[in-house]
Amino acid sequence: MGKRTTIGDVAAAAGVSVATVSRVLNGGAVKGATATRVWDAANRLDYTPNALTKSIFAGKSSTIGVLIDDLSSPFYLDLMRGIDEVADANGSLVMFSNTFRHVDREVAQVQTMDEQRVRGLIVTTSVSTDDRTRRMAARGTPCVVVARSVQSPLPNLHSVALDNRAAGRLVAEHLVSCGRRTVGVITSGKRPSQSGRTEGLQRGLAEAGLPLPDEAVVAVAGNEDVDAAIEVLLERCAPDAIVCFAGRRTVAVHSALMARGLMIPDDIGFLTMDDFSWAPALGITVIAQPSYQMGLKAAGLIVESPAESAQLTFQPELIARTSCGERG
Repeated sequence: MGKRTTIGDVAAAAGVSVATVSRVLNGGAVKGATATRVWDAANRLDYTPNALTKSIFAGKSSTIGVLIDDLSSPFYLDLMRGIDEVADANGSLVMFSNTFRHVDREVAQVQTMDEQRVRGLIVTTSVSTDDRTRRMAARGTPCVVVARSVQSPLPNLHSVALDNRAAGRLVAEHLVSCGRRTVGVITSGKRPSQSGRTEGLQRGLAEAGLPLPDEAVVAVAGNEDVDAAIEVLLERCAPDAIVCFAGRRTVAVHSALMARGLMIPDDIGFLTMDDFSWAPALGITVIAQPSYQMGLKAAGLIVESPAESAQLTFQPELIARTSCGERG
């Protein structure tokens, strides 16, 4: 196999300097005859420009960096599909990184993306990355925070988020309509999305004259904590419905209920966040996020790079099945 043609080979064949070849290939001002010689040599030698070299001359790459905090969540699959579709249509590659919700990894990966001079950055991480993301935006790199809003946004720093309080209210309205009176909640901590959903649920239930006391809400750090959390809820408040506000915990919560011999919906109702492939077969009612559209918009903000900060909010959708007692 022959070696790859270099920019030096093209320069030698065209009788010009490497700098001149770089100017021609990057659209710089070069005399017509010289430019023609360069393009002829590049075509004859089947030269493929080095993306790294191009990015050095341009000051940035064509890559869009994306930090995903937990690929176990079904929300991210369609989000990434939307991002990739826009990137592909606009001549960009996508560099995905899963941070596993590790703060040190989140910060390190944002720094790596900055060092790579990405075209733009999309993050679904916690506030741990905000300082560095804001610095990137201040230096002209468009950045988009997904799944939460941005406080005091500056130009080049955008957000794409769900109306989480509306999601909580949809849950409350549906449970009340199904005759559920005592609700237990599993969350994944104090992230803004979780607190917003819980607040919306609490307000919606209050309007129906139903309480949601603090002891009826249990946060879990991982799937390994779910079984104990379900046991706590069942002992504390004997709920007739369990709500899971973290889509990545759906299987663990469902399994914990089944392991106790509880039949859904006869013994207990069940409602969760984010639709997934098995939900229709299991009859699980969900609050769906338009993650594909959110991905399209997030990548679109990178490509369009509006001068003013854009804070976009999407509406949730309740997909009613049979897990709360309703009839599909």
